[in-house]
Amino acid sequence: MARLSDHFHTALVTGVSSGLGLAFARMLLDEGVAVVGVSRHPDIPDAPAGFRPWAMDLSDSDALVPVLDQVFAAHPEIDLVINNAGFGVLSHLEAMAPDTVQAQYAVMLNAPTLIAARAIQAFKVGSTRGCLVNVSSLAVELPLPLMPVYNASKAALSALSESLMLDASGSAARYRVIDFRPGDFNTNFAERMEGRVEWNGVDLRAVMDRHHAQAPGVQLAVKGLRRALMGQHSGRVRVGDWFQAKLAPLGPRLLPAGWIRALIRWYYRD
Repeated sequence: MARLSDHFHTALVTGVSSGLGLAFARMLLDEGVAVVGVSRHPDIPDAPAGFRPWAMDLSDSDALVPVLDQVFAAHPEIDLVINNAGFGVLSHLEAMAPDTVQAQYAVMLNAPTLIAARAIQAFKVGSTRGCLVNVSSLAVELPLPLMPVYNASKAALSALSESLMLDASGSAARYRVIDFRPGDFNTNFAERMEGRVEWNGVDLRAVMDRHHAQAPGVQLAVKGLRRALMGQHSGRVRVGDWFQAKLAPLGPRLLPAGWIRALIRWYYRD
């Protein structure tokens, strides 16, 4: 049976200490791919020898570029980059502190952009074709209520991916790009989400917590990513339960925008 190590030597994964990032890193390590794990406190319990933790504060945009130079100098064999790190803030936009807004954009848009640029630079001089995975969200197509900066960051990240796919088109391309759009998964993302607010007369945080608790486990996302990595092409990948990943994305293509907003309000009812 083919393994990911047949295609990749070393992966850089951000947000590696929890949630989908941790699940992705474990899958890669199990398949023989070395992992440079990036987060503020990178750790994988009982990690095999192929795990190389690298502490990095993705919210510090000024310090990021020199640290990235150090990472790629230490690991020139990196041929897979997964921009996964992110966090949610549940709030009305006008109530968000400027520092919080800046931190979300820094972690979920500025950092992935700078990492992508450095990765592409490395891919173009590497001996094997590279792969960039930007973990966006189904919120690009169906925005989450009262998560305006999260939605905007993910939408911009998907737009970046589409632009890079265009840049990388052609048989001579040295890399490919995957716009990976997960829906809700049963991880600690909801637990770590900041804020609690009432929306349309309901405790929105309680509704979201319930959705995450009832969502599929991370193995569904892991299988979706593995399948995409085993392929040879750039593209958009949606993963989640049947409703979120298959049915719901048809809505914006078939229904008026006002109907979509009404359906989102219904979905997040108490």
